[in-house]
Amino acid sequence: MKTADRTILPFPGSSGTAGLRGLRKTLLDALRVSGPPVIVDLSSCGTLNHEDIDLLLECVAQVTGRDIHVLFVAGSRVTRVLLDVTRISSLAPVFNSVKEALAYPQVAAEKDSEARRASQTQGLWSA
Repeated sequence: MKTADRTILPFPGSSGTAGLRGLRKTLLDALRVSGPPVIVDLSSCGTLNHEDIDLLLECVAQVTGRDIHVLFVAGSRVTRVLLDVTRISSLAPVFNSVKEALAYPQVAAEKDSEARRASQTQGLWSA
């Protein structure tokens, strides 16, 4: 699914069906092209296995050092914990819902401007 400037893709999981293999290819293809963030929605996955973790790590590797971001939507506490334990959450942002992920660039921009204001204010005090 595409929004105005982001791509939202359901996580295909590790099933061997041809349809899911196609989704995996679509996911990796979306990450090869620089542009707006790609949101990977894991909320429909009941559980993740080692093949799923490998695919998530491959997604992160695809965007490392490039002008594109991958955002993950955990969708459940179990998935969020698994992303924390595997440290994927330290490599890419993880959200609880697609709505939160869609707001990500705005939240990041607000945090950057707050940090700049704080450092400017601190600079005034130390001068």
